[in-house]
Amino acid sequence: MNTKIKLIVLDIDGTIIEKPSGVPVLKKVRTAINDARKAGIKVCLCSARPGYFMRDATDGLDELDALIGCSGALIEKDGEILYKKSIPQPIVLACFAAAKKLDTYMSFAGDKKIFVCKKGLVAPPLEQGSAFVIMEDDELLEKLRKDDFYVAYIFTKSGVTKEEVFTDKVFESATIHKASLNSFNLTSGDTSKGTGVQHLAELWDIPREAILAIGNDENDIPMFEAAGIGVAVANASPEVIEAADWVAPDVRHGGAAEAIRRFAL
Repeated sequence: MNTKIKLIVLDIDGTIIEKPSGVPVLKKVRTAINDARKAGIKVCLCSARPGYFMRDATDGLDELDALIGCSGALIEKDGEILYKKSIPQPIVLACFAAAKKLDTYMSFAGDKKIFVCKKGLVAPPLEQGSAFVIMEDDELLEKLRKDDFYVAYIFTKSGVTKEEVFTDKVFESATIHKASLNSFNLTSGDTSKGTGVQHLAELWDIPREAILAIGNDENDIPMFEAAGIGVAVANASPEVIEAADWVAPDVRHGGAAEAIRRFAL
């Protein structure tokens, strides 16, 4: 490598944690992350989750340098918010209407809690249950009219397209990414994981070519574009693998650790 990596940015679900089984971050991945920090490399997590819902990913890690949450809409360090960009209220309300029209499930991340419609919610792990507020539809709608929200999560049946869900013209000014087989993340139109990485890089004066990004879902592609090296784990979706510079072993085999050791250590 010609350029030393100075910043490693890691997606969480499907990249360092296997979602279906709820298994915590593998020891080899935790060790590689901690070794990178000991070597003076900055490491941050970059997720559609807000920072206050990343505890299962941060347990066992040395203090991380920052958390990029809500798909780039919130950046924090040591609990201090460095940057935030809320979704314009008309788009938030249109998300609610779209989910109701299609009878799909939805949730919205605010400053300190994730607000969720009561219908269809699967209970989160007990140790993170306090991050959620479960509401009836009318309660949720009233909350959406009053507060700021940074990412909307719309859950659908597998195979449902973005065009089928987001039909209102107001969504033309939003950023929408498929986050899994049955969910979409929506942020303000000038916000993505890529812009989150760019904000941090500017703050720390780190050039693009000195950034390593590792992910698995469509919303990680902007993160790759903001980095010098983009790595997909082998379980990533085909479009993510195509966008990556290198493909690591899958999440079950700790592919993120191999990427860190290959490109940064």
